[in-house]
Amino acid sequence: MKTIIILINILLITFCNPLLSQKPPKKELVTPFGFKEHNLVTPNDTIHYYSFQKNPENTVKGLVVYVQGSDPSPQFFYQLKEGKVLPGAWIKSDYKRIPDDHMYIIVEKTGFEGVFEMKDTHIPAKYHRKNSLHHRVSRISAVITFLHQQYSPQKLIVYGHSEGAPVAAKLATLNNHITHLGFWAGNVLPDFFDFALQSRIAFYKGTQTDLESQESVHEAIDYFSKVVAKDTSSSAVDDFGYTNKRWWSYAEPPINYLIQLTIPVYVQVGTQDQSAPIESSYLIPLEFARLGKKNLTYKVCQGCDHGFSETLPNGSKRKHWDTVFDTFLKWTSVK
Repeated sequence: MKTIIILINILLITFCNPLLSQKPPKKELVTPFGFKEHNLVTPNDTIHYYSFQKNPENTVKGLVVYVQGSDPSPQFFYQLKEGKVLPGAWIKSDYKRIPDDHMYIIVEKTGFEGVFEMKDTHIPAKYHRKNSLHHRVSRISAVITFLHQQYSPQKLIVYGHSEGAPVAAKLATLNNHITHLGFWAGNVLPDFFDFALQSRIAFYKGTQTDLESQESVHEAIDYFSKVVAKDTSSSAVDDFGYTNKRWWSYAEPPINYLIQLTIPVYVQVGTQDQSAPIESSYLIPLEFARLGKKNLTYKVCQGCDHGFSETLPNGSKRKHWDTVFDTFLKWTSVK
């Protein structure tokens, strides 16, 4: 069975400050990117999130909420090099591309509140203990509801990439403030179905024998049936970096969420995606057609991988993410 391939494009912007004897103030590490930090206190949680607005004086007519993938890391970090504090961020430049009257929002994952030093790669136990589809959905939904009350935006756009795609889809079935959904490079069927599918694809590509492929399929099915389903609340971390609680919470096919929606849905996939096979995504337009639903836009990035980058014949990369985002944003203005 193959692990999920997580592709992360790093945007590292440096901003030099004098070396501090203690951890640098968070504000000095986030403001170089134009973001502000917020804490939303609920009865059961304190939710850390970031906002960006090109001109804070403008009325907020649209909210854009990005739901990141499965990578367990903070959105902002810093490095100490040669007497300088160098802030960085694990975020795309999408926030720079939004209209002046929009606000961009990212909700931090549990356990990664605040800014971490780059060399600190330890994953907090709290993250594994809490990590589940329901937990992520409920936190982001609480922030969306709060911001909707604050700004009453005309549009509330949510888009999720990779693991963030099924989170965003489930979220849209529960929070009626959302007006537009982006489902990018997400698995349409459960993770373990994709593992089985990837094993068969390996056979067709000639990288596994028929027997090896089928053994991998049985391994995936057995692992889910005998390990995950046996103790669905376990927060012990397995060899793949997840808990049974996490696996089980994402076990319902995300297509079930998508077909419930009546708001406009924008699906973006890549033909060379090795993490969320495009083959299973074909079910989306077929199901929407079967049900007579007209709210789907289904886009394919030819030759693109999980992060919408294309490998050219000379081995170089052509990145399509910005184009995908710009097209998606224009789509929200006409739908």
